[in-house]
Amino acid sequence: MKVGIPRALLYHRYGRFWEEFLAGIGAEVVVSRRTDKVLLQKGLSHVSSEICLPIKIVAGHIEELVGKIDVLFLPRLLWLEDKLYACPKMIGIVDIARMMTGDRVRVVAPKIQGSLWLPHFRAGMELCHDPMRVARALTRARRHIPVHDRTPLFPDGEKRVALLGHFYNIGDDFISRPMVDTLTGHGYRICTKDELPESVLRSRQGFARSIRWVYERELYNAFRFLVDKVDGVCMIVSMGCGPDSLVAEFMRDEAQRRDRPFLQLVIDEHTGTAGIVTRIEAFLELAERRQARALQISDSRLKIGGQGRAA
Repeated sequence: MKVGIPRALLYHRYGRFWEEFLAGIGAEVVVSRRTDKVLLQKGLSHVSSEICLPIKIVAGHIEELVGKIDVLFLPRLLWLEDKLYACPKMIGIVDIARMMTGDRVRVVAPKIQGSLWLPHFRAGMELCHDPMRVARALTRARRHIPVHDRTPLFPDGEKRVALLGHFYNIGDDFISRPMVDTLTGHGYRICTKDELPESVLRSRQGFARSIRWVYERELYNAFRFLVDKVDGVCMIVSMGCGPDSLVAEFMRDEAQRRDRPFLQLVIDEHTGTAGIVTRIEAFLELAERRQARALQISDSRLKIGGQGRAA
């Protein structure tokens, strides 16, 4: 049995877990190729132009798999801990997939509500019918569920920029490569939320407690943790994403209060690489001017302090 997984959305967090699990129950796993313009065009033909870019991309990956697989494996994430919900469009992608595929492909879509274990066990039973094998496959595969418990180091003198965005945007080279290449090409270390410990991302302190979308809470908590440790914050927002746009405004206001450059990049299928590069370079120039100004102030204070001691 060939089971297909779209290389999009939740795949960028749970992909290795799914591949190991499905292989463990005896499926031949087929993962769609990396996102490119052809896949995006396929997606555009199946969904509304008003839908955000990640959904257009995953639609293209689904269409790419049809005809090559027997089963489409597409978990539906409703909420995780603390009843924090996923984006409605992400929840609805399973229904879009069923409309797209019709009777051409069977769709297996475990419904995740808090726990990963039980929904995946039930999905495995749909495909394997051997509870012991499914349980063993889940046990082996769970080591691939990303767990971060260490805080990264931030050495003095290092040029750093926070690149904030959902893992399915940062993890897709088609979306993030121009940004990553430009930032690293100017000598900056890129800090993302996915390198931060769970204790930071899941925090309920302050405004984060009021955020009821799981991945927006992660973004905001990552911003609060990183903003004073980086030279600037660059945030990727998908056109048409209401939750992202709302949270980004709170980030922008706080970055201004802390005198940190903040760049919001709104992306869709029409976004050009040249425009992104130009905006990031202007953003980095602001960051470097701020650094130079901070150094001048520091030097001035040292000189004044030295004169005071000499007197």
